[in-house]
Amino acid sequence: MTALVIAEYEKFSIKDETLRVVTAAKKLSGEVWLAVLGHQMEKVVHEACCVEGVSKVLVIDHEKLKDFIPEVWAFQFLDILETNGEIGSILMSSSSMGKDLLPRIAGMHDEEQLTDVVEIISENDFLRPIYAGNLVSRVSTTQKRKFLTVRGNKFKPTEKSNQNLESEKIAFKELETATRILSNNSDNASNTIDLLSAKCVISGGRGLGSAENYRNLLQPLAKKLGAALGASRAAVDMGLAPNENQVGQTGKIVAPDLYIAVGLSGSIQHLAGMKDSKVIVAINKDPEAPIFQIAT
Repeated sequence: MTALVIAEYEKFSIKDETLRVVTAAKKLSGEVWLAVLGHQMEKVVHEACCVEGVSKVLVIDHEKLKDFIPEVWAFQFLDILETNGEIGSILMSSSSMGKDLLPRIAGMHDEEQLTDVVEIISENDFLRPIYAGNLVSRVSTTQKRKFLTVRGNKFKPTEKSNQNLESEKIAFKELETATRILSNNSDNASNTIDLLSAKCVISGGRGLGSAENYRNLLQPLAKKLGAALGASRAAVDMGLAPNENQVGQTGKIVAPDLYIAVGLSGSIQHLAGMKDSKVIVAINKDPEAPIFQIAT
């Protein structure tokens, strides 16, 4: 059976998380396809055709796919899955986009989705964390098709090769929707490095006291180290940091080589999002802060 990976990209470059999902897909099948959706994506498609282990690249290019509207994107996979019965699994990273898109595709085919897969035991058996990562659950499914979001930091990114596949263009399926993207903007211009793929993350907590301290203390250090900025949920709720910087059970799950926690006590839900980091540095005035229980 074939494994289909839905690609994510930024600034017309395939994200590191997608390359990690391809590695997971290769554990499920010897035949891996990559689906690329969007508009004017020649650079992305060329890059996709060079991903090692990918045997086919499916491309749906249309102006209405320029912005990510999940119901429109999910609708595009109806024909793909109906006309390609050999597709046995569909995978995405456990990113915000993956959590939004893949459940819709699974629901449209009356199937269930497995979230946050961290290990593939066989084509029917998987491991996924539960209880904020304190336990790992082994899940078995008899579904004909498996819909999986994969925790990318548990898999190494696949390499890019010199292969140059021919991409296959798929016709766009029209869907009327009331949703419209009016504009895209971010107040997080300082985070030029993707949080999920960053080798170093510097996170701030409520101990920083103000958004000004978050910017003035952490941004210069992040720039010096080539790091991405993160934050605890408490810091986000207090308005110290933007929502897209949140690390934790209800935010982003990261596992960088170096994680620096500044003024961050280390609640259970935050630790669930970063405890797999290789080296953890904690800066805190409270010696009893929970973060010190896991800090290097």
